Amino acid sequence: MSTNTIDAVRTQNQVAGGVSKDVDLATLDNFQLPRDVTEEFLDRAQKEVQVLEMADTMVLERLEMDVPMFGVPQLSGSTRAEEGTRTSNSANSDGDVAFNATDQQYYILVEPTRDALKNTHYGPDQFGDYIVDQFIQRWFNDVGLIGIRANADSGNLQSIGGAAALDSTWNGWIAIAEGEDTASDRMGLETTAGGEVDTMPTVDMASSSVDTKMFNDAIQTLDSRYRDPDNFVFLTSPDVVQEYVFSLTEREDPLGSAVIFGDNDITPFSYDVVGVNGWPDSYAMLTDPDNLAFGVFEEMELDQTTDTDKVHENRLHSRNWLEGQFDFQIKQMQAGVLVENIA
Repeated sequence: MSTNTIDAVRTQNQVAGGVSKDVDLATLDNFQLPRDVTEEFLDRAQKEVQVLEMADTMVLERLEMDVPMFGVPQLSGSTRAEEGTRTSNSANSDGDVAFNATDQQYYILVEPTRDALKNTHYGPDQFGDYIVDQFIQRWFNDVGLIGIRANADSGNLQSIGGAAALDSTWNGWIAIAEGEDTASDRMGLETTAGGEVDTMPTVDMASSSVDTKMFNDAIQTLDSRYRDPDNFVFLTSPDVVQEYVFSLTEREDPLGSAVIFGDNDITPFSYDVVGVNGWPDSYAMLTDPDNLAFGVFEEMELDQTTDTDKVHENRLHSRNWLEGQFDFQIKQMQAGVLVENIA
């Protein structure tokens, strides 16, 4: 096979995959994305959306999919006499978290004008790549906000200008921690009645401001077998982080000076504090970010229309839609603590 032929085949495969830097506009019309392209979109989104970069993201093969989870109790073995048998079950706990993206479609519309194409450096073929970039940035930015805020008791999507339908369609991670997910069979620890849990352990700040005691209370509330400063972090809003940092500057000791001059990381009791874009001010969560799961159904769709009355009347270059279905989960409810009602 000649070099020119190889290059031609590679170009054809890239365009068919929808991720080439030379995506032809025709490929966007009624185009069902193959799974590997959905995975490529998700990989790019993780690099651009902070919370998705930290969470466990996956492509769902089915709209409804149960993911089994396993836990280890404090004592799971048994004894036996010299002539005894080894029949006792180790009794390790197990359960599942249920992803369900049925009737949870979300789309965005990108309508570039003809003048927008004329005023950019994109040529007719490369303009399709600009549209794909817009899809990834906008669609997954929205997904990140939905994952954090959807249907939370306070600071939900409607509170920041979103439609009420967003909160009634999805349960984000905070809402799940508050007990909004009832489909999963969640395992609990030994002290949990019935062996199952519906909510994450909580710390109620009772409208108090963030302080060092808040971090201590959250750590003390977390079961000791999960306490791991190397992987567990406090997730909260950037404003709450800044408020805590400011409170440290009032200390008349070397720590206060170090914080003022940016010479000290914010690590109360060796746990990192991460200000997450879009996180509501009234909450914090202590967990391993990998405990937060996001699943997108593999059949995403790209559709483009170039010949309609709206296109012609508004001098649009095209009307372009990206649509997909997704769901959120928390894998182990008791491997975390939700801090509520921060002033």
